[in-house]
Amino acid sequence: MTDPVYDVVAAFAARLASLGVTDAVISPGSRSGPLALCFHAQPRIRTWIQLDERAAGFFALGLGRATGLPPVLVCTSGTAAANYLPAVVEASHAGVPVVVCTADRPPELRGWGSPQTIDQVGLYGTAARWSVDLPVPGDAGVTAGVDAAIGWAETAVELASGSDPGPVHLNWPLREPLEPLGAVPVPASEPGSGDTNRDDRDDGRAPADPASLARVASLAEIVAEHERGVVIAGPWPAGGLHRELEWAAAAGRFAAWAGWPLIGEPITHVRGRSNRSNHDGGEAQPACVVASAEHLLADEDLAEALRPDAAVLVGRTVTTKPVRQWLERTRPRHVVLVDPEDRWERAVFRLTGHVPDSVESLRSITARAAPAGRDAPGGWLDAWTKLDTAARGAVEAADRGELLSARAARMLVGALPGDAVLVATNSLPVRDLDAFVFDTGSVVCCANRGAAGIDGSASTALGIAAADPSRPVALYTGDLALLHDLSGLAAAARLGLHLTAVCVDNDGGEIFSLLPVADRVPADHFDQLFRTPHGLDLSRLDGFGGIRARRVATAAELSEAVRTAAATRAPGVDLCIIDVSRDDDVAQRRSLTAAAQEAARRALADAQRSR
Repeated sequence: MTDPVYDVVAAFAARLASLGVTDAVISPGSRSGPLALCFHAQPRIRTWIQLDERAAGFFALGLGRATGLPPVLVCTSGTAAANYLPAVVEASHAGVPVVVCTADRPPELRGWGSPQTIDQVGLYGTAARWSVDLPVPGDAGVTAGVDAAIGWAETAVELASGSDPGPVHLNWPLREPLEPLGAVPVPASEPGSGDTNRDDRDDGRAPADPASLARVASLAEIVAEHERGVVIAGPWPAGGLHRELEWAAAAGRFAAWAGWPLIGEPITHVRGRSNRSNHDGGEAQPACVVASAEHLLADEDLAEALRPDAAVLVGRTVTTKPVRQWLERTRPRHVVLVDPEDRWERAVFRLTGHVPDSVESLRSITARAAPAGRDAPGGWLDAWTKLDTAARGAVEAADRGELLSARAARMLVGALPGDAVLVATNSLPVRDLDAFVFDTGSVVCCANRGAAGIDGSASTALGIAAADPSRPVALYTGDLALLHDLSGLAAAARLGLHLTAVCVDNDGGEIFSLLPVADRVPADHFDQLFRTPHGLDLSRLDGFGGIRARRVATAAELSEAVRTAAATRAPGVDLCIIDVSRDDDVAQRRSLTAAAQEAARRALADAQRSR
């Protein structure tokens, strides 16, 4: 028995499965019934049910981020589709593959006031790599419809997972009746369809075309000619967490070969095992990883003493603002961007070179003879090492008081098991990791740094947990970001997933207290418009939607709670809340930076006297 609608949709789902798609995230709805039923019936695809489309979007983002494979999003028509927009924007900027399937009214019901009907054609604008308003399934006949559906699936996966990965949008107009005529069809994968996991964007081979070889040679010449160079790592191109670790390892090997320091925040993975182990298949000496750039380069004298002649930028724009400002101010003679997605993202500083090649470009350069003598005492690399060591030591020595943000970040990373993934929300938590966590060990740190909003981080973390339920996942969040994604947190227990969450609760947006606006407007206006205290007792979330909430007041309590939660991992969320005084936290941040800069200035003076 043929079904003119369900046969077409089922063929689409089967072809996606044969192309390596493993997950579909579905929100309830009537118009989307054929899509939901066909994906749920497809045995090679796991279905995850999310009640809230905004949370569903970020959950899918986490799946795509962890695996490098495009998950499918399925929702009904109307504002349900609009709620995907924040996650679609983040996926677009972060380069995460996602296949978005929105159900819609058929053409004859559009524009006439039909309920739950909006203009969904091109709904996500330029954020979508491809957007199509499909024909109504069944209108062209079953055979033609099935053939077309297979083509739609192939195009969707190809464009979502291409050289510049991101979201694609297929708008599905569906006409009543929406129920299947019989059992939901489950077509087998078609013979000879070329099953693949789509994870082949970097096959490990050296760049062979003449243009790539010329770019590699030019970059090698710049390194050979300039001792005063730096490698600056930003968030890596998408492709799965394993691919991000390969990028980090390649950047470390390149920096060690060049004799240049490597500047990178924790979410680039360069402060941990990627520069002490063999992720990319070659022998590697550890790079000189500078973990205190947030403090060093905010000081004018230190920044000037560390003025480079060349900089190689790998990955996307860095979070660390002093690094970006330092490059603007010092204007190195060479600024080369390694940019496999060919996006030309360079923030505000000029580029003098562009290498649109894969991680293999960095690997291949290190096969050449390394510049000699760059690790000599008193040289460029030695100066960076001494200043960074001094700054790190000063921060760790000065942070011995109450449990505030700096220690919370360090204690959290230190308490997590070695195979854990830590997702930091935007605003201060991701910056806390940058400023105060100098060694991430084997913990993999992530953040949504594409569009860099505070929304959806809990759902992203749960999506990462869903990709590999055997791996511990933690969330480091502020109170506003936590409140912003409560529906995401509440989904954990229902989905059988676990999340360890640590929330620094400063009753509002502390980051604004660090900006000039805090001193330029009346205090009451500043609180009302910027800091926005919420006055909520977050411990009362205990028992809500599988959340187990508790307050912790000391570093020892935090470490014990995190270790226990990560070891037990009962479905739901173990939430540790740290009450923090905004004024005390701001004061400590400034004092730790001052201590780091003073120690580094002393180290610089000692080095200059010894010459």
